[in-house]
Amino acid sequence: MHGLFCSADDFVTSGVNAGLAYQLAQKGYDVWMGNARGNKHSRSNIYTSPSEKQFWDFSFHEIGFIDLPTMIDFVLEKTQRKTLTYIGHSQGTTAFYVMCSLRPEYNEKVNLMMSLSAVAWLSHIRSPLRYTAPILEALQALLNVLGIYELLPDSHQIKLYQKAFCNNNLGAFIFCQQLAFIIGGYNIEQTNFEHLSVIYNHFPAGSSVKQFVHYGQLVKSGYFQQYDYKLLNLQKYGTHTPPSYPVEKITAPIAIFYGKEDLLSELADVKMLTSKLPNLIELYTVEDPNFSHFDFIYARDKGILLFPKIMSLMGNYTK
Repeated sequence: MHGLFCSADDFVTSGVNAGLAYQLAQKGYDVWMGNARGNKHSRSNIYTSPSEKQFWDFSFHEIGFIDLPTMIDFVLEKTQRKTLTYIGHSQGTTAFYVMCSLRPEYNEKVNLMMSLSAVAWLSHIRSPLRYTAPILEALQALLNVLGIYELLPDSHQIKLYQKAFCNNNLGAFIFCQQLAFIIGGYNIEQTNFEHLSVIYNHFPAGSSVKQFVHYGQLVKSGYFQQYDYKLLNLQKYGTHTPPSYPVEKITAPIAIFYGKEDLLSELADVKMLTSKLPNLIELYTVEDPNFSHFDFIYARDKGILLFPKIMSLMGNYTK
């Protein structure tokens, strides 16, 4: 399960040797790739449409509480298996923690969860995005007035930018990769030069404004908690502040992968999470000292730095 502004594409766009989905399939695993609601592959709803405000009234909470359980049940029904292995990157980890803390019955359906860049507590992140947190709610109010509820969609304008600046590997490095470095951490040695134009013609894939705002609230509050509706919290939750996610109820085996230069998953925040997880099997630090946030999906040497550990864990826990 992919991260914010991403899609299932990100598990294949780095190429056959570095794409996690390819490598798992080559090992004989049945690979299912989810798409979070609202991204370019997930925009159909029988009750509403992306042109309506109602469609975008969700954050990672609804993805974890509603969508992930539905996906898991679908896969298990199709495969006639009792459990599956879950691999999440960034928001894909957040949604899992939401699901298994609020719907603990789903712990029994997961034989192993691997968090590639765990994102739950966020008050220590080093990314420049932390400086947007104080203004996100005001920005959301302005965008609502303008009728804008989606960020970085797979739109005509985005496609024009991609075609103009990211349609070759050099342009993609200059105009797209540098932005990823700023947001998620700098690691030029792991830049997948051969596939950059492919990567950045699939990313970004869009998200709701509310998703981004919810993450900003976590940065400000210092808690891993549900969406803060301010004056409406009492009506929504029965309390003046949003309830925290009870991650101590997550009993599925969890392995967390950490990169030392991941600006969006700082070790202090990761340790806050691991201190509460009752079945943490490993906190694995990637050996590359410059390994960053987007390296978990795009790095050229994942076959050396990540895949052996992933395959070893799957061999031990997948039944």
